[in-house]
Amino acid sequence: AHFDGRDTTFDLALMGMGDDGHTLSLFPGTPVINEAEAWTSAFFLPEQDMYRLTVTAPLVNRSAAVAFLVAGNTKARALREVLKGDYQPDLYPSQVIKPVDGNLHWFIDEAAAGMLDTH
Repeated sequence: AHFDGRDTTFDLALMGMGDDGHTLSLFPGTPVINEAEAWTSAFFLPEQDMYRLTVTAPLVNRSAAVAFLVAGNTKARALREVLKGDYQPDLYPSQVIKPVDGNLHWFIDEAAAGMLDTH
């Protein structure tokens, strides 16, 4: 990819998170979670019996801003682990999204926030 020598790739990366803590096509237990250089990856995901194509954390982490939109009570446990649990990206891949020189924002509904300590 060519970005005119800029340090950032995107002004905004808009992300979602699955019930299992995945984002993009970074699923728990897949090697692409640990990709350190390539900006894209294609791989076969046996659990879904399909090929997946994804951008990777190194690309998203160069964004000026990253925003996660998370909704629904089925995501509450994973959201708690991603935000408050130990750093375990092989179990909760959303944890690898950490902008290098940008901002990270979480927009969550009440149901998804149900297992977060509000005190």
